[in-house]
Amino acid sequence: MGEVRRNLIPERGWCFFFEKGEYRNDTSISRVVRVENHRSQDTKMSIYSQLLKHRGNKAGAYSGGGNHRLSLLRNHIGVSIMSNLALPCKTWEEGKANRTIRREEHWLETMVSETVSSMEVLVVPTEDGREWDRITKYVAQNAIALLSNFNKYPIDSPSPDWLGNFCTNALVRESGLWNTNGVMLKYDHRFLEIFRKIVCESKKCSYIINAICLPAVPLLMLYA
Repeated sequence: MGEVRRNLIPERGWCFFFEKGEYRNDTSISRVVRVENHRSQDTKMSIYSQLLKHRGNKAGAYSGGGNHRLSLLRNHIGVSIMSNLALPCKTWEEGKANRTIRREEHWLETMVSETVSSMEVLVVPTEDGREWDRITKYVAQNAIALLSNFNKYPIDSPSPDWLGNFCTNALVRESGLWNTNGVMLKYDHRFLEIFRKIVCESKKCSYIINAICLPAVPLLMLYA
């Protein structure tokens, strides 16, 4: 996710994150490690702006780092790095940070950026409107529930080296996803067919950031 081009990214839709070294069981097919959705009601947060927050800063005072207070993904990864390396950052969970704190956290933010930048993101656009907002939320919630391994027999287990295995948040660690909301839910079996129909009938294209030869139709279909 190092290169994020605004002119190629739709405002609204679903984002499916893939991580280097993470594959479906006994295959060379990448597994989804995070799901996000962006709806028309999210007027202050487009896909592009959120991806930039995840990726971090390319220039400026905190070049190479970022701000985990603006990205739950960065926060989860930072916590996992601290746990894995047994290197604490005492201010990481504080809600606000001045320049001094930001500078002290920069070493960890830089490590987070290295992890995020190696990820690939598949973006599937949606239309605007209240009905589409409802569908977008429904698909995202059920995709997370389907992909999550929390408290159930795992569909595709994370690799032993997956950084999320070290996360202190059990929802991340046990679900195998960089998500927390919805990982404990059961999914509606109908959603895959609904999603398949939406993708097949869409007049728009899917967009892949830092592509790794992924199909245009999201890999969720392979779970059906």
